Amino acid sequence: MLDINHILVVLDQEHPEQYALDRAVWLAKATNSDLTLMTCAWDTYGDDNARIDEATRHSIKGALSQRAQSWLDSLLEDRDVANVTVRTEVHWQKHLHDGAIESIRNTDFDLVIKGTQPHTLLQRIFTHTDWNLMRHCPAPVMLVKSATPWKHNRVLAAIDSTSRDTGHELINDNILSFAEHLADHFETDLHLANAYPMVAVAFAMVPEVTAPDDIQKYITEQHEEGCAAWAKKFNIADDHIHIGEGDTDVVIADIAKETEADLVVVGTIGRGGLSGVLIGNTAEALVDKLECDILVIKPQDGVRPDIS
Repeated sequence: MLDINHILVVLDQEHPEQYALDRAVWLAKATNSDLTLMTCAWDTYGDDNARIDEATRHSIKGALSQRAQSWLDSLLEDRDVANVTVRTEVHWQKHLHDGAIESIRNTDFDLVIKGTQPHTLLQRIFTHTDWNLMRHCPAPVMLVKSATPWKHNRVLAAIDSTSRDTGHELINDNILSFAEHLADHFETDLHLANAYPMVAVAFAMVPEVTAPDDIQKYITEQHEEGCAAWAKKFNIADDHIHIGEGDTDVVIADIAKETEADLVVVGTIGRGGLSGVLIGNTAEALVDKLECDILVIKPQDGVRPDIS
């Protein structure tokens, strides 16, 4: 059975506000989880490859690590963490996502939480922490968009209801399992979202090919049937199923706004390399379109391996 016991909070010293920590403390209290706060310290002159003497390198590394530790400690001074077990970690890593993944290798975290800000294409290409965590973190990743508390405790699970391959089946099951678990904790109904392609547009791009009669109706019915099957498995009410036509990231963002969702749970295949950056995927495209928090699930996260 899915449960959330250990939460890792990835904290960036360059962010002026720490939305992730506030959300993490709230979730830890709701789920009775413990928290580990982590950040990184690093400098060229404190690195082992620096061309200065060892004693000076160690002195620089120690001073920067202590400064980072003091910063973590200061974040807890103004927050109510009573009855929450909190640990802190400072990793000597140049990139924050490398420190987070190093931390996860040592502890079996059930959820990783990080604050996020708007991104540019260059940030996606050049080792941006959010994108690397979504692709490579061996645990579900929640990206927090603002300090605003969840107003409705409404969770929206976004799936591809017609995929039949094992990977997408597992992603769908993981998405809905995690979303259901959070919805149960906050005593709210779970919503399901699904987008389907605009076939007419696709055929318009290749006018030499004639679209079969009623092809759009057939595709729509396939997605409706697929959503109905997943909704039945997770006891989602019919009026909580939302299906839209168009690009997935646009449709899901619109549904999230219409339903006033506080959290969207979505899957990613974790595509890597330059092709992954340029092509992208739904989860990454959604980060900047959504106004609410987003929780990203991958097939290998192992949220619910007992798929049936």
